[in-house]
Amino acid sequence: MLKIPDNKKNRHLPDYMQEHLMMISPESAKLTITMFCLILLDMSAVPLLYPRIDLIYIVTIPLMIFIHLWLIRLLFKNPYTTQMETTLFMGVFSIVGAICNFITSIKVSYVFVGVSNIWFYVVFLIVHLILIAVLVQFQIEKYSEINYKRNETNQWYNNTRFIPLLSAAPGIGYIIFQASKGSEKGMHSVFLIATVIFTLFLSYFAAKYIHKFFFMKTNMRLVFFNKPSDKNLLKAYERKGVVYK
Repeated sequence: MLKIPDNKKNRHLPDYMQEHLMMISPESAKLTITMFCLILLDMSAVPLLYPRIDLIYIVTIPLMIFIHLWLIRLLFKNPYTTQMETTLFMGVFSIVGAICNFITSIKVSYVFVGVSNIWFYVVFLIVHLILIAVLVQFQIEKYSEINYKRNETNQWYNNTRFIPLLSAAPGIGYIIFQASKGSEKGMHSVFLIATVIFTLFLSYFAAKYIHKFFFMKTNMRLVFFNKPSDKNLLKAYERKGVVYK
């Protein structure tokens, strides 16, 4: 993990590295983590849990309970006092979400789509592991040095050529949904694709936020903790001795 030299100030770092030292806004943190849980984890719960397979229950239920209990804790806490914890939560949640969505995709493939070829699952697992390794390596390499020449706007993931495709995604999804509506296997195949996308999406977030958490822990002097913009609220927190962390 890169430790930024003591003579470097936050404002003198490249934009991409400053962003990696920023917290999730406390004002939107509760909504953000709740929506992530509802959309990226809970949506996979029904096919994950039904029909019942004991091994899947043993693996996934404790993880889901743990994440939801942690979520409830954060929802009841002052978000200004759990900024680092929220960053860690995003990383751990993403790991759990990726695991649950991956298991869901395996279950949907076998139980609902009817894929029984063992080599499909071997290749499926290997491809996922390779992609996850690439995502982790990407985070490590990106923040392994202070690169003032790096321009985020020129990176492939910020390429404006993807915008039309992303904009068309809901329409494409709707067309695929309508086309497969009359076929149960087709519907399950669409859901399978969705769980694979969620798995990779969450794997990226897991790599990003776990690295972000430890990067900030290593460079705490450069981390800026958000404070309320409302002066009255800020004064109230000061009187209460609220610790921003």
